[in-house]
Amino acid sequence: MTGTSDVEALVDCVDDARASEAVAPASAPEGLRDALEQATEAHTGTYAVACASADGSWSVNENGDEPFVSASIIKLAILGTLLDQAQSGVLSLDDSVTVGPSDVVGGTGVIQASGAGGSYTYRQLAAYMIQDSDNIATNLIIDAVGMPAVNEYARGIGLTQTALNRRMMDFSTDVENYTSANDVAHMLQLVYQGKLVSSDASEFTLDLLKGQHDDAGLLEGLPAGSVFAHKTGTLDGVFNDGGIVLDQNPYVLVVLSGDAERSQAQDCMADVAQKADSAIG
Repeated sequence: MTGTSDVEALVDCVDDARASEAVAPASAPEGLRDALEQATEAHTGTYAVACASADGSWSVNENGDEPFVSASIIKLAILGTLLDQAQSGVLSLDDSVTVGPSDVVGGTGVIQASGAGGSYTYRQLAAYMIQDSDNIATNLIIDAVGMPAVNEYARGIGLTQTALNRRMMDFSTDVENYTSANDVAHMLQLVYQGKLVSSDASEFTLDLLKGQHDDAGLLEGLPAGSVFAHKTGTLDGVFNDGGIVLDQNPYVLVVLSGDAERSQAQDCMADVAQKADSAIG
């Protein structure tokens, strides 16, 4: 005869098992890892790929923790630092700064085309930095928040390979800026989950990423009409792209490249995106 205490123990055991099943992580879509590997091996260049559910329930990667030259994708960490300092009251996104002659550097974007003399709020600078990849806007933000603060912020949110070592277009030094596919994927997951600084900051960031003007890369391999909130980065031999695919099964996809011309990297990215989306469904 089973006693009351034995019955209670059995019930507790069943409840514990159910709870364990409820929190078990989801597995990655079948065939996804092999598909990503096949895609990168078929193209010239060196690549790192991270693909993960936007909610963090599964992830796969290839060379995901390897440091790659970041190019402009480092601007995600710079934006996070700006929003973090705005949240803590160090500065306001509505504060403004005037572009001086020494601030003018090469690249593309609204401010780069306008030159010195204009005044912009940090909110405007953030938009130009992400959507146009404007290097003048980026450097003004770096000057405001401080380069050490960007690296401290990156470490604080768990980025292990992300380092801002120079301002944009500063080729007077041989140091580079670095990140990893897993670091970029983690930042994008924080954005989707409303955890990049705050829910408001995350929503602001997501809106900026949706307005990205450079759509060459991963978007070319996604189904027509896909909404892809992303950031690209380009240097000689480097083309990077990472973003959030906002469909019925939202996921993050990041590809970093090295030793590849932009056209070669774009072909690889289109292949990766097509295979990833097909596997995820």
